[in-house]
Amino acid sequence: MQWLSTMFYWLLGLNQPSSVRSVSEWQWYASSPLAQGVLLGLCVLAIAAAALALMPKVGLPWGMRILLAGVRLAGFAILIVLLMQVELRLTATRALRPNVAVVTDTSGSMGIRDVRDKSRLEAALAFRGRLVDQLKGKADLAQYSVDWDLRPADKGDDKPTSHMTRLMTGLRDLSQKEQNLQAAIVITDGNDTAGDRGTAVAPLLGARGIRVYPVTLGEPNAPRLPQVQFKGSADYVRIGDVLRLDASLLAAQFKGQTVRAQLFEEGVPAPLAPAMEGIRLGDKPTVVGFSIKPDRPGRHIYRIMIDGLQGNVNDKLLAAEHTVDVIDQRIRVLYVDIPRDERKILGHWLARDPVIDLATLTLLPKGGWYAQGQMRHQNGGTGLPDEESDLNAYDVIILGDIPRSVFRAGDPGETKLQWLVEFVKRRGGGLITLGGNSVYAAGQYQDSALAGILPFTVERTKESQIEGLFCVEPQPLSFNHPAMVLENDFEGNRTAWFELPKLEGCNRVGRVKPGASLLAVRTLPEGPMPVIAAQNVGKGRVFSLAVDTTWRWEMQRPRGSEETGLPEGPDYFRRFWGNTVRYLAPDPRIQPDRPQISVRSTGTDVGQTITLTTRLVDRIYEPIRKADLTIRVTSPSGRKLRIFPCDSRSQPGVYEYPVFLDEAGVWNVEALHNEKDILAAIDKAEKALAKVRGSDDKAAVDLAERDLAAAKDRIVVEEIRAGDSVAELEDPRARPDVMAALAKTTGGQAFRPDELD
Repeated sequence: MQWLSTMFYWLLGLNQPSSVRSVSEWQWYASSPLAQGVLLGLCVLAIAAAALALMPKVGLPWGMRILLAGVRLAGFAILIVLLMQVELRLTATRALRPNVAVVTDTSGSMGIRDVRDKSRLEAALAFRGRLVDQLKGKADLAQYSVDWDLRPADKGDDKPTSHMTRLMTGLRDLSQKEQNLQAAIVITDGNDTAGDRGTAVAPLLGARGIRVYPVTLGEPNAPRLPQVQFKGSADYVRIGDVLRLDASLLAAQFKGQTVRAQLFEEGVPAPLAPAMEGIRLGDKPTVVGFSIKPDRPGRHIYRIMIDGLQGNVNDKLLAAEHTVDVIDQRIRVLYVDIPRDERKILGHWLARDPVIDLATLTLLPKGGWYAQGQMRHQNGGTGLPDEESDLNAYDVIILGDIPRSVFRAGDPGETKLQWLVEFVKRRGGGLITLGGNSVYAAGQYQDSALAGILPFTVERTKESQIEGLFCVEPQPLSFNHPAMVLENDFEGNRTAWFELPKLEGCNRVGRVKPGASLLAVRTLPEGPMPVIAAQNVGKGRVFSLAVDTTWRWEMQRPRGSEETGLPEGPDYFRRFWGNTVRYLAPDPRIQPDRPQISVRSTGTDVGQTITLTTRLVDRIYEPIRKADLTIRVTSPSGRKLRIFPCDSRSQPGVYEYPVFLDEAGVWNVEALHNEKDILAAIDKAEKALAKVRGSDDKAAVDLAERDLAAAKDRIVVEEIRAGDSVAELEDPRARPDVMAALAKTTGGQAFRPDELD
C-alpha cells in the first residue's frame, strides 16, 4: 500500500512524496482556536441539522436520511476545522540523493602535459568520466566547465580554451546558479590567473553548506615555461624612422640549446627581416632584436616567434605580439638662436633628418629675425609666436643663445617666456636649452620662469663661463637613456661616448634638481658639474645642455677604417641630436579638441575588465572639463554599449571607464566629443554628397566626399583585440596547497586523482 501513503503525503503538500520513508511525531494543533461558546454553538447547530434529516416528515428512506445527516455533520466539522485553521506537524524521514556539481577546469594551463604523459585536461576528463560512472544513481549531478567564466559542460570542452582562469569567481557563480547544492567536486590545477586564493568565496560556500572537494592535477614544482616578451619597444613610430623591436627570451631550463627567431607582421605571410639563427640559450634572458622601417601608416601588429626549442611542454609563450601605430607626421621643431657654429651645424643636419620639419629663427646682430624653413606661425619679426596657440603648433622648441632681455623687450611680464613654460607643462612639448654667452646665469635667467623648469639650478655667479677643452663624462646610469644611446649594445655605447672629441667651454650651472636625471658632467677641481641633464615637467620634458660646441663631434669625426669601407667614423653627432629630438617630441596622437583613447590595463585577455582613458584638451591644451563625451562600444558579436564618462577635479580632462571583455575577437570603441554636432555634420555631408553624386561636376563630388570624410574623422575609433591569456601560462605550477585550504574552510576534503575510490 505504498501508493496510498504516497498519495496521502502528496495531499499534505509534501514535495517529492515518494522519497518519504517514515513519519513520526504526529501533532495536530489549531493556529486560530475558537472560543468555547462559539465551538459549542457550532456543535449544537451541527446536531440539530443532522436531527432534522432524521425526522419522519422528511419523506426519505432511512438510508438516505442517515447519509444526509452524516453529510451535514461532516460539513459542520469541515467548517470548524477551517475556522480553527487546524494544521498537522510531523517529522518525515526522506531518502534523497545529494545534489553534487562536478566542475572541470578547461583554462590554458590545463593544456600542460605533466600528468603521466598526458595533459592536465586529458587527465581531468578521464577522472571526470570515472567519477560520473561511480556516482550515477547515487547523486544528482550537474556538470560544469570553468575558465574565465562558468558554463555547463559540453563536448567542446575536450581541449583547453587558452583563456585565463577565474576559478574562485566560478565557484561563487556556481553557488548562485545551484540553489540546493550540497557539494562541489572541482577538477583543476588550482591555478587562478588573478591570484585569488579563495579567502573571500570559501566562507560564502561554507555558510551555504556547500562542501568543496578539489582534485588537483599537475606538478606543484613545475618549472616556468620558456617565454618571449617584448622589451621597451615603442608603441608608435613615424614614417621614415627606424622601429626597433626587442624581445627577451627566458628559457634558463633549456640552457645550451640553439633556437631561431623570426619577425612577422599580421596579414603578411613572409618574415619582415632575415631570421636570427643559432641563438644559444643560457642562464640569463636572451635578447633578440629586429630593426625595420615601416612605410605604411596605420596600426600594425608585429610578432616575434621562436622555433627549434626541444622538450617544451607548451609552445604558446614562444610568440609575442606588439602593436605599433605608424604615423605619417613629422616632428615640428622650432630652433631659435643667434648666428654661430652650433646653430649652423645643428640646423643643417636637423633639416636633413627624415622625420623632422625644421623652422629656424636667427636673431641678427643688428636686430630683427631671419626665418628659414616651414614656419607654423606668422613671423612678425618678434621671435617666438605672438599667439600662444601658434606656439603649440610645434612639438619641440630649441632655445639657443638668446638673452633674457629679448623676452623683456616691450613686455615686463615676459609673457612669451611664460608661454614657453606652459608649452612644456600643459601642451606636453619638448624644450631644449643650449649653452652660450647669454644664457643661464650669463643671461640673468636665474629668477625667471624658465629657470623654474630647468633640470639644474641657475645661480648668480661672478664666473658664468668656464673655458678650456674637456671630455663629456656620462653618468653610469645614463647610458640607457633614450637620448644617450649612440650604439645599441651597452659596451659599444660606453666606448662611443668616451671616444667622442672634446668640447670647448661651457656655462657654469648649479646642482641637479630633485627628480631630474643627471646624464653627463664635466670634472672641475671643485668636483663634477652638470653639462647634460633632463627632467619631466608637467606633461612635457626639458633637456638642457651647458655646452654649445657639440658641433665639434661632427666636424672632428675620426677617420673610417678599411673594415667598414667608410671614409669617416660613425656620425654620433647626428645620432645624439636625432635621439634627443625624438625623446622630447610629444605623442602625435594627442590633438586639440580630439579625444584620444588609450588602454591603461596591461593585457586584453578574454574575461578581463580593462580600463580605458580618453583625454580631451582645447587649442591651447587646457583640459576640457565636464565634456559632452560619448563612448560607443561594439563587441565582436555586434552587441552595443554606450558609456558617458566623467572627469574629476584631480584629473581634469581625463575620462576613465571600464570595459568587460566577455567575448573573443575585435572590440570597437568610438569616442565622440559633442555627439549631436558630429552626427548632424555627418548627416549634412551625406545629403550634400547625395545631391552631387552622379553629376558631371567631379570637383563638387570630390569636395563633398572630403567633407564627409572630415565629418566622420571627428569620431575617434580604437580597436581592442581580446584573445588568449598569456598570464595564464607565466606561472603554470599546480596549487594543491590552495585547494586544500579551500576544502578545509568549506568542510570538504582535497584528493589526488588516484584516490577516486
